[in-house]
Amino acid sequence: MGFLGKLFGSGADIEKLRQALEQNRYAEAVHLAEDLSTAGEESEELCQLQVAALDGLAQLNLEEGERFLAAGDLVRGAEHLQLAVAQARTPELVEKIESVLVQGSPVEAAGKDSSDVAPSVATSCGSCAPAPQPAPAAVIDLPDQETQLELILASYPPDLQQRYLERSSAFLQAFMLVHEGEDQQALDLWLQLPEAERAGLYLFELGCLYGRLGTKGEGVRVLQQALELESGNLLVIDSLLALLLEQGEISGAQELLQQQLAGGADSAFCHARLCELQLQAQETDAAFASARMALDAGFSEPGFLVMAAMLFEQAGQVEDAEQLLISLPAGGCSGGVNLHLAEFWLRQSRELGRILDAFNGACRQEPDNPRWQLRVAQTYLARNWSKQGLELLQRVVGDPRLEESLRLEAQQLLAGG
Repeated sequence: MGFLGKLFGSGADIEKLRQALEQNRYAEAVHLAEDLSTAGEESEELCQLQVAALDGLAQLNLEEGERFLAAGDLVRGAEHLQLAVAQARTPELVEKIESVLVQGSPVEAAGKDSSDVAPSVATSCGSCAPAPQPAPAAVIDLPDQETQLELILASYPPDLQQRYLERSSAFLQAFMLVHEGEDQQALDLWLQLPEAERAGLYLFELGCLYGRLGTKGEGVRVLQQALELESGNLLVIDSLLALLLEQGEISGAQELLQQQLAGGADSAFCHARLCELQLQAQETDAAFASARMALDAGFSEPGFLVMAAMLFEQAGQVEDAEQLLISLPAGGCSGGVNLHLAEFWLRQSRELGRILDAFNGACRQEPDNPRWQLRVAQTYLARNWSKQGLELLQRVVGDPRLEESLRLEAQQLLAGG
């Protein structure tokens, strides 16, 4: 769930990938999907999530490219669009990006700038030959290193972006190697940097890299050094947490957060992460209290809101749970009920017509995910449409793709439990 969770491949799991997509953290989702594939994970859901992540990145680059084109920066616009073409996976999105790229390519745009005559009727030396056509997308160069660096840093806080840009060329070269997956080459270069470069950001990057390379104990040690120099830096805290948890040190991770709170680190972030750890340790009362404090401090990450709503619902504070879920983005193109709220209302036997629309929409969008067929069946039964509900329940309970916890729900319903 952490901001730089992508730096720790072995910590990836399918739930983290789902959360990253729900929160539109597409770059992290792409890295998580790659880590899962590398670890041998093979499933139709992983393929679908990977496509969604790549399409999400492509859409962001498409929008950025269109902004540059509109501002008259044709070269940078084309760079973003070419990157989007390379990322996009669904044919419709690829076609859309290529269309924008061709229309806004430097060749065509130069023709528009040189004359008010439309390119389609321009002539050369009085002949009837057609005007030169825009260069195809494939001939436009991929983004240069400077542009790639800007794209990587785009998701970083502005003050941190500037600090990276002020580093030496050798530092930035190692940084780029990390993001190109050349970990060993990056490590060799990091270790050659002069002492003057070995400050907080250097230790942060080096500690993360040790974690990726599997030397997690060394990674923890170096990140702890980084935190001494970067007090309260949430990226360092989050990365150190990830390594501690990979080593099973839940108590150490909790202690780290308590220390950071005492030292004045961001209260919302620290209480939210404490809530996750306490819930993982089955310390429900403490998790509930931490969730309250994180919310009071303004923490509003969607994945956390879902977790907090679950805690509130379990504690009998149903109205508070509902308000948190209502605050999540609506689902579907028409702005319908989001699926977390729909499942909550199903448990409360409320708004059955609205949630049936939401679950049917989810079935259309994710036809290979039997979870939503189960929810449709449960909604049928809640509406006393017993025949349709039981028929669908019988079909879905045997689906091998259904999670075991959901299969148990279906079996209990069929057994009248």
